[in-house]
Amino acid sequence: MNLEAKKKWLIGSGITFMVLNTLSIAFEFYWTPALPALAIVSLLALLRLDILLIILVGLVPLSINYENVVLGMGLSIPDEPLIIGIFLLVIYKFIIDGEYDFRVFKHPLTIVILINLAWILFTSFTSMEKIVSFKFFLSRSWFITVFYFLAVVLFRKFEYIRYYLWAYIIPLGAVIIITLIKHSEDNFSQVTSFEVMAPFYIAHGIYAAAIAFFIPILLLWILFGFKLKFNFTTVLLSLFFLMLLTAGLILSYTRAGWISLAAATVFGIAMVLRLRLWHMLSILGLVVALVMVNFDDIFYQLYQNKQNSAEGFEKHLESVSNVRNDVSNLERVNRWAAAINMVKEKPLFGFGPGAYSFTYAPYQDPEFKTPITTAFGDQGHAHSEYLNPLAETGWIGLASFLLLILVAFKRGLRLVYDGRTFEIRIFSAGILLGLVTYLAHGLLNSYSEQDKIAVLFWGFLAMICALDLYHQKPEEEIED
Repeated sequence: MNLEAKKKWLIGSGITFMVLNTLSIAFEFYWTPALPALAIVSLLALLRLDILLIILVGLVPLSINYENVVLGMGLSIPDEPLIIGIFLLVIYKFIIDGEYDFRVFKHPLTIVILINLAWILFTSFTSMEKIVSFKFFLSRSWFITVFYFLAVVLFRKFEYIRYYLWAYIIPLGAVIIITLIKHSEDNFSQVTSFEVMAPFYIAHGIYAAAIAFFIPILLLWILFGFKLKFNFTTVLLSLFFLMLLTAGLILSYTRAGWISLAAATVFGIAMVLRLRLWHMLSILGLVVALVMVNFDDIFYQLYQNKQNSAEGFEKHLESVSNVRNDVSNLERVNRWAAAINMVKEKPLFGFGPGAYSFTYAPYQDPEFKTPITTAFGDQGHAHSEYLNPLAETGWIGLASFLLLILVAFKRGLRLVYDGRTFEIRIFSAGILLGLVTYLAHGLLNSYSEQDKIAVLFWGFLAMICALDLYHQKPEEEIED
């Protein structure tokens, strides 16, 4: 096609679109302007799925959740329709059409992920809320397919790991700037900090959890940037975003977020000392045993803490152990107690994936009820990434999730200590530390079923799998 023909085709297309748009407005159909974007997405899906995934990751922090969009279900716009579309395309193109690298399925991390997913499917059939549970299974399936299975094969090229991380960091930085500007209007009041990040993040907990994921790796990029052969601009950008994300985390007033960084610091020290996973588990087991043996004394000391959670940074952090009159803490205890009571009744299969919110009300212990406790039990999940699956999928469900974490950290630590290159070791350390922040946060909250965190949790696991599968050998030794 010569230049003149291209000009005519472009002008004709423009005129056609203008006419269609005018007619659409006349007939009160307002979606025509979205057609060019849809066409671009379709072309990327067919020709450059890698670019489309990176664009999707960048859209997640900026997406907004709308309630009752389809069949009474909420939908995050624009990322969730794109996730579902990519999920269907991946199933067809990579699985049915046989274009996928099936070595991924043989990796131990993938095997455990599939075991966990299979158990979620099985317990959906035994669920007390079957429709809810099958929706949960579908949601988990498309998150894993897009952010784990698709991401793993794209991470075969190391640079895509960096693209994926920056694709989330940059728009997250924009959200933090907007949040800080809005928050400054109230002099960074703690009272308004809980929802000032809306509509991008529904509350300060998930906002802080997303931020904490990136603080360790940004710090490592600054410390070792030049050794990683980063240019000065990249190191400077890393410093800027580290300062911005740190400010966002501090001013979110999220105690779990602050604690998660402390946990990452301890884990970082353990890595510097080159402790193996069994060393860490032994120490953790000893700490847990000591807590259990001295539980009554510890609880008595905690009960003496009357510090409320709305009185400045230092006192706010101190209030994390107040189980006497801090309503937020007491309600968490109520949810945890309900989850434990639930698993006592259904220890094997649980009440069904996603069913906790609909079934926990009768299992609340009157001793732990608070002013914000509701008789209908309509206030959400168990506030724990561990007790939630325990109540919903039983002991096997929790065990498969914990096994997933153990396998990920076993493989990840091997990459940190014995990685083929310095780049692999540093990136693996940053990825593991990011996961530690969330797993520590998960003691007090549960967000992995929401798109804002799923893209990070499954994406970071995909990075560990890809680094282990593809990058521990020289590129010329990796078979196609």
